[in-house]
Amino acid sequence: MKKIILALAVLTLTSSAAFSNEDTPELMAASPEYVMSLLAQCKNDAAEDEVTTSEMNDYLLTCINDELEASDYQTIKVLPKED
Repeated sequence: MKKIILALAVLTLTSSAAFSNEDTPELMAASPEYVMSLLAQCKNDAAEDEVTTSEMNDYLLTCINDELEASDYQTIKVLPKED
């Protein structure tokens, strides 16, 4: 009897995990133009927040990724290059 209960518990847990993966939509990548606009916005915020030069890259990356996550886009790993 214990084996049947254990088997049912395992089956329930594995099926729940499979269904939870289906609920997570795949995030789209934001357009380069949108990411660049976020970069400009975050630079303005950095100036207002008096971010030091040594902290600037981390601040900008966090700022951009926060905005991307709020808009349901994929986050980025490196800052975009300005032309």
